[in-house]
Amino acid sequence: MRKLVIGGAAAALLGSALAVGTGMSQAAESGDINALVPALGFSPGDPNATADRVGPTGVNVPGRCPPTQAQVNAQVALKNASLPSGTDLESRIQRFEKTLSAIQDLKCPASSTTLLGRLKSLTALRGDANRDNILRGLGLNETPADRVAAGSGDAAPGGATGNAGAGSGDINALVPALGFSPGDPNATADRVGPTGVNVPGRCPPTQAQVNAQVALKNASLPSGTDLESRIQRFEKTLSAIQDLKCPASSTTLLGRLKSLTALRGDANRDNILRGLGLNETPAG
Repeated sequence: MRKLVIGGAAAALLGSALAVGTGMSQAAESGDINALVPALGFSPGDPNATADRVGPTGVNVPGRCPPTQAQVNAQVALKNASLPSGTDLESRIQRFEKTLSAIQDLKCPASSTTLLGRLKSLTALRGDANRDNILRGLGLNETPADRVAAGSGDAAPGGATGNAGAGSGDINALVPALGFSPGDPNATADRVGPTGVNVPGRCPPTQAQVNAQVALKNASLPSGTDLESRIQRFEKTLSAIQDLKCPASSTTLLGRLKSLTALRGDANRDNILRGLGLNETPAG
């Protein structure tokens, strides 16, 4: 396993924050810590915040969390003489674990980032005979959970944030996408869901099954881009998921819904919604 010795002044680290996302933000060849520390997956908090906000997994987190990427990078460098730079499974896992440790050192919970769910999708590969082939298709800090959330590979049709455009005129245009690959109907064991908790291996249902259940239960579905129409679409979709005997945690719907309901008291909500697609939310 190759190791990259971490050196240089902390000031150099603080000058280069990573863009918020789910993979690496610079190429490994850059030779600095920013290439090796996984991105946090959620926008930095407000250092002056006193109230909680909805985190990326749908639970409340301190409004000041997470720290900036630069702060986390500096903390990782401070605590670790070296950081694995390999693309093998254990190197990837170690980078995530050390980054999560830095988050906690900075007094923020893991749930203020997407790191834990992504780490769990890596550790789940330890018993997978096909893991080398899976890893070969991933970027340096990309994980199976990232690939699903991005809407590639086995992701549900339409990706993580919505189905086809509203102009299509059918139910597929209005039901939010589930944000996680369909389960195996024959599975008897659990698997790690998109929020990092175990869910039945048969869950979630396919997008087509959910769409059909929504249509079966609802004579109409709001098609507007206003806040309440968006919320109703997510609520009705979650109800359909439960009708099909799967938990909300087998999708990303609940976290995305909570980021919408949090806008009810936001005076700037119309401007926020104006920049979002039909079923897009502040959480994605």
